[in-house]
Formats: sequence, structure tokens, C-alpha cells
Amino acid sequence: MLLSRVLPKPTSIFRASQPRTRRLPQTVASTTLPPTFRRNPLFQTFIMSIHMKGRCVCKNLQYSLELESLDDARTTLCHCNSCKRAFGTNYGLTTKVPLQGFKYETGTPKKFKQHNGVTREFCENCGAYICEYGEDAADKFRYIMWGSFDEPEKVPPKGEFFCKNKPKWMPDIPGMVQEDDSGLSEVSVKCRI
Repeated sequence: MLLSRVLPKPTSIFRASQPRTRRLPQTVASTTLPPTFRRNPLFQTFIMSIHMKGRCVCKNLQYSLELESLDDARTTLCHCNSCKRAFGTNYGLTTKVPLQGFKYETGTPKKFKQHNGVTREFCENCGAYICEYGEDAADKFRYIMWGSFDEPEKVPPKGEFFCKNKPKWMPDIPGMVQEDDSGLSEVSVKCRI
């Protein structure tokens, strides 16, 4: 009784007619990601952001990634000759993310720019690739090596490019967008996807 007279009553930023909870968009609500929230003082609402981390093999290079939604990340398989050579396998598997959400937490990557204009960043100690980007995308996007994520299953592949170079023995993956990119250079594809 005494406390109720001394302390002011809590006030609500919501009017009585407004609901106290908001329904999340279907794409966000259906994810299995543990959300963290940032306070938006302008609108007095919460904005969901997705945090991911990754690293090289030896842990000298570690990075973090913040996305507003999973729609900001697009994972694709690339069967171009450049990716095959760099990855040492029949395709490259990268996740395109906005540059402003990506940052190195520890270490500084070594860079290698290919003759086709693609720059790859990697650990100078263990040699593991972390990301790549074309000249036109350098100030907008990074293509993160999918296997370098701590939890890569959060960003599953959505498409394949340069399918004309895909080995005949490799089966089609159901539900994937497939493009053969006839007449396009590897750099122009890296810049537009």
C-alpha cells in the first residue's frame, strides 16, 4: 500500500485500443533462428535482426554478419570455371550478403584479385577462403563461403548458375532456380546475383 502512493503508476506507450503484441511477417516467423531485437526509438517498435558468425579453419579470421531478414542473404551454387578452380571441386557455394552487415571481428584477410576481376579474401595462415566479390559489387556485397559459417544451414541454397558447366554425373537439386548464363562472363554474374 505504501509503495503505491510513493511510486508513480507505470505508463504504457500503447493506447487501450492497440494490441500489445505484433504478429511477425510469415518469412521471419517461420525461421528457426534465435532472434535478437534492437530498439527503434523513433517508432517505439522492435526490429528483428539475424546474427551469424563464421571463421576460417585456424580461427585467425573470424567474422560476424547482421541481416534484417533471411531475404537479405541468397546462397547459390556456381559451376563457373573460376569457382571450380578456386574451390577445388565441381562448384562454388557462396551466400550473397549486403556489405554493411558484414565485418571481420578478428584478423585481417589476405586478398587475391583474379584476371577476371573477382577478388577473394582468405586467411594467410590456413588458406581458407572467407569471401569473394566482383569489381562492380565491391562496395555493395560480399559472397561469403557457405562452409565458413558456424551455422550454414540457416541460409540454404536457392539457385545454381553456369549450369552448362555442371558435370553430367551431378544430379539436379529439386526446387533450385537453374540458369546457364549463356553469353555472360563470370564477373557479370557475380555482380548481378
